[in-house]
Amino acid sequence: MGKPTKIYVCTEGKKCPKRGSKKVLAQLKAEVEQQNSSLEVKGCGCLGTCKKGPSLVVTPDKVRYGRVKPEDSADIVKAHSAGEGPVERLVITKKKKK
Repeated sequence: MGKPTKIYVCTEGKKCPKRGSKKVLAQLKAEVEQQNSSLEVKGCGCLGTCKKGPSLVVTPDKVRYGRVKPEDSADIVKAHSAGEGPVERLVITKKKKK
């Protein structure tokens, strides 16, 4: 059995809270309960993706999401509970340096 899946939402950074990350956190927790999911959802400090906030990371997969809105919560919880993989429209990808 693998590590439990956890979602960490930036709620203590400089920009994410101003952009609604605490509402995202609350909605994710509500969705976990509503969907009877085993995912754990927690607030955390800055994830280093301030320009794309509100941001969150899903572990152990290390999937990073940006510009997340509360209404995205159902899709995120469903995808990671069912092992469907990331919600592509929200994934933050690292650009390769030239």
